[in-house]
Amino acid sequence: MVHINITIPEEMKARLDAESRREKAGRSTLIQRAVDFYIDEKERCVREALLKEGYAEMSGEAMDLAKDFEFSDREALLRAD
Repeated sequence: MVHINITIPEEMKARLDAESRREKAGRSTLIQRAVDFYIDEKERCVREALLKEGYAEMSGEAMDLAKDFEFSDREALLRAD
C-alpha cells in the first residue's frame, strides 16, 4: 500500500464519515472501493463502445454478404418447394 493525500470538500468528508460509520469501514477502504468502482465502470464503458463499433462494422459486412448471395438464396428457396 502507498499513502497519498487528497483534498475533498467538507460536505463530502461528512458524507464519507457517515457512510464509514454505516459500513463499519475506514475512510480509506471506502475511497479505495469508490475509485475501484469508478475505474471498472470507465473500462466497461470503453469496452461497450468498442463492441458497439465492432458490431456496427460487422453488420455492414453481413449486409454486403447477404446481398452477394441474395440470388443464390432465392434460387435455393424456389427449388426447395
